[in-house]
Amino acid sequence: MPRAIVIGLVMSSVLACVATLAATGQAPRETTSADADLTVFKTWLKARYGAYRCDEGPARFRNPMVEAVYPGRQFYYVLTYARGIPLPFRNAVSMIAVVEHDSVRALRGASIGEYREGLRRVRSLADARAAAAGVLILTLGDPGQRRWRIDPKGFRVQRSAGGWRCSYGHDANYVSEVRFDRRGLLSSVQCNVPPVP
Repeated sequence: MPRAIVIGLVMSSVLACVATLAATGQAPRETTSADADLTVFKTWLKARYGAYRCDEGPARFRNPMVEAVYPGRQFYYVLTYARGIPLPFRNAVSMIAVVEHDSVRALRGASIGEYREGLRRVRSLADARAAAAGVLILTLGDPGQRRWRIDPKGFRVQRSAGGWRCSYGHDANYVSEVRFDRRGLLSSVQCNVPPVP
């Protein structure tokens, strides 16, 4: 079959698929699922907190470093900016959550298992830096990193027989630490960040 005809057939197939998508208005499955999960999260927040207030969200937690180390996992969040005491609004809410089977599970900082689930295993120095950055960004709850910037290259990584210790100096007085055990699984997170200006 001549090359021009093959190219023509391929192009007409692609155009037919695009036309069908445009005509049906069907979004890709991942987008549809994410939209449904966001709706579940919004409904849960309203039922749980009533007339809550926040500065960001409810929205999907979108951060390239987090998405790289948690492949296929989707997080949702609300964030209230710190502005001193008292809080800026009554019933202010900040949290990270996952939606599974139409139910919401808020991630609690004390439960390492919740942050370990779906996290890429650490096998190298580069893996340790990337995973530590993703975990720290997620635990700080700010996908845009407006309060504290985390750069994977800024981690000081020490490897021992017990695993990986990743320290991140925000400045001379504040150091956060993320640890992975000898199997490369998250074992602890300690956030020690400077006060918000």
